[in-house]
Amino acid sequence: MSEKDQKKAARNVEQLNARIATVAAAHGGRIFNTAGDGFMLEFPSAGAALGAMSDLLDKRPKGEPEIRVGAHIGDVVVTANNDLLGHGVNVAARLQSLAVPGTALVSGEFRSMARNSPSAAFQSKGRHPLENIDQKVETFEILPPRVQFQRRLRRYAMLAVAVALLGAGAWFAPKGYELAKSSGLLARVSIPGVKLSDASASAPKPETAAPAPAPVPAPPPPPAPIEPVRKPGETFTDCADCPQMVVVPGGLFTMGSAAKEKGRFPDEGPERQVTLPTFAVSATEITFAQWDACANSGGCAGFYPLDRGFGRGSKPVIGVSWNDAQAYLRWLNGRHQGRAYRLLSEAEWEYIARAGTTTPYATGKTITAAAARFGAKSTVDVASLPANPFGLFEVPGNAAELVADCYVPSYEGAPADGAAVDRAPCAQRVYRGGSYQTPAANLRSANRRRADPDQRTADLGFRVARPID
Repeated sequence: MSEKDQKKAARNVEQLNARIATVAAAHGGRIFNTAGDGFMLEFPSAGAALGAMSDLLDKRPKGEPEIRVGAHIGDVVVTANNDLLGHGVNVAARLQSLAVPGTALVSGEFRSMARNSPSAAFQSKGRHPLENIDQKVETFEILPPRVQFQRRLRRYAMLAVAVALLGAGAWFAPKGYELAKSSGLLARVSIPGVKLSDASASAPKPETAAPAPAPVPAPPPPPAPIEPVRKPGETFTDCADCPQMVVVPGGLFTMGSAAKEKGRFPDEGPERQVTLPTFAVSATEITFAQWDACANSGGCAGFYPLDRGFGRGSKPVIGVSWNDAQAYLRWLNGRHQGRAYRLLSEAEWEYIARAGTTTPYATGKTITAAAARFGAKSTVDVASLPANPFGLFEVPGNAAELVADCYVPSYEGAPADGAAVDRAPCAQRVYRGGSYQTPAANLRSANRRRADPDQRTADLGFRVARPID
């Protein structure tokens, strides 16, 4: 809003400030900070913020410049003068700077909390790096009703022009031919005493080269597969060699352990709120049979890990490294055309391990051999023990499970949307859940362990995940 007329610019800012304050108050929010022509707002919920955004963007007074909005749900600190600071504020400010004028750009956390709103459409804009933020942030553009209408109107206008041009071409083709004939552009040949039909019949026909064969068009690329709508609790399999997947409902949970939790390590904190979208997870750990299918077909670098005499088949694969798991994922993603498989992030793993609980174990303050395989001499077949509330088997115990994250000793600054921490270079990777040979304390939901990316520990395995929307 900077202008040559500074007084006019100041009036415009004051008017905008007054309108934003009025709209925010109408939705239970407030302006807590300003910087020039920028405003920081706080709302009690994502739905309230969404309503305010719709009013600000969709009911812009005539002459007011288009504004850009960024929104995020994250951790903040309230100062003595009632100002807000912290990661959540930083992300929102940087999203605002990336937004297109007249629209709002929000984080994945915000979208997961407001995705059921009937008044706005969310259009994915991918993951973006943000200044001074370690991890890329998943972003969505909000299109209020006015913007949705305008975009539809532009599409319909372009379609109408295309149809009109096609119609004009169909009408003008025969008319143009007749017009060319009548204007002499297509002249008839006149030979005294000879009709045109006779001249054309008796005149020698010039030799012409055979027409070049028409190029064979390249076959169109296969259409992208349409992802079916999947509901939490649903199971599915993408291909013959793909693992059975379970749809896990998204949600908000507290990651990490409380300072008073028995057996806690310092790297299990600080506790933080994480919001996850709905995603799919393999019902069991990847088995030897699934791994051997990869190696038998030329994938997984032809590596066959030792089963230590426990058996292969439906036993969980063990003795594989983080790098080995990446080789399996590359092979698996070559077997189908849908959403890419990956390792779970550390936040996703803890979310499925807790399954809605806040106690050290999903079973409470303790865990028994009836619920998990630990403190034993061998693994058991996958799905031998009862599934957890998400329908997943042997999440803690049996094989320890590698996750996508690079190990860092604290959750400070970790992404609140559950994305994996990925830093280069990465000296060590995280694994979770304890195993058949570890004590029960290693099976706590918040417990973290680490290994070198190429380390093939005797009890290391993994399970896979993939997005569904």
